[in-house]
Amino acid sequence: MSDGLAWIADAWSGTSPSAPDLYITCARGLGPEQLAERMADHEPVEVGPALTSQEARGMVDLSQIYCVGRIGQSGDWSFIVECGGSEGWTLDPATSRGAEVLILDPRPDDPPSFFTYLADGQVRLHFELGFGYDPAGARPDLLRPALEAAGITPPEDTIDDLLGDDEETSPLEQKRRVLIVAGEHFGLSLPRQLIESGRLPAVVTRTSPPSSW
Repeated sequence: MSDGLAWIADAWSGTSPSAPDLYITCARGLGPEQLAERMADHEPVEVGPALTSQEARGMVDLSQIYCVGRIGQSGDWSFIVECGGSEGWTLDPATSRGAEVLILDPRPDDPPSFFTYLADGQVRLHFELGFGYDPAGARPDLLRPALEAAGITPPEDTIDDLLGDDEETSPLEQKRRVLIVAGEHFGLSLPRQLIESGRLPAVVTRTSPPSSW
């Protein structure tokens, strides 16, 4: 059975073995190492031994290493899972030139978390996760038909409309529902057990503080 993307909401909330600072960036049209090279703040990028998430986190010393990623492939999509000082949703749109890039940023120190879709060097879609659906970008309505079909967002909604009419729906559940729709729309499923508990090749993606620090 496909793991999809909904489990990421649980990882961010601290209800799974993953740390809440799980930053995930995926790309279609780039290999895992190519994605890491475009995201890194230094050249060259060297792919190291396979590490667990805990081992990768242990490499972050906030002196010479600010962010460590672990890379992999799932179907047509490459992915990198970072810990430490990730740039997250502020990643330069140029990273997506000739490709598609999805960014799932938990923003643990400055909620809410964000979903961003980049393509051909442009921000196509960007919105908060868990607090309604108020999209921005060049294609703000890209996911709206799928969200409406799933009963998550009412037709012709406004900024004041949250996900559906159920006022009892928690932000966590809203995140799960939107991530399910996004995963189905983009044909993306990420391997939960491998990311949370397995080993993946590691790469240092930041050797200096993020620009937001």
